[in-house]
Amino acid sequence: MAEKKRKYPELTALKGRIREKKTSYRKLAADLGIAVNTLSDKINGFYAMSGPEMETIATILEINPKDVTYFFLPTYCETH
Repeated sequence: MAEKKRKYPELTALKGRIREKKTSYRKLAADLGIAVNTLSDKINGFYAMSGPEMETIATILEINPKDVTYFFLPTYCETH
């Protein structure tokens, strides 16, 4: 079986926010209507997250719109 390759940055700040808000991948995945493994793959950078998924997660985790880039586009923040 081929090993998965990370195509996008791991969303470590988002992982921290999930813990901070005392929720889980299971709950977020259910709210998004996707499998837990799919959400995990997206947070770990193996697959891209869609705009609507980011918006739903930001709402659930009470992420201020001005902070969305920090949580979902970390490499953009590093270069700007």
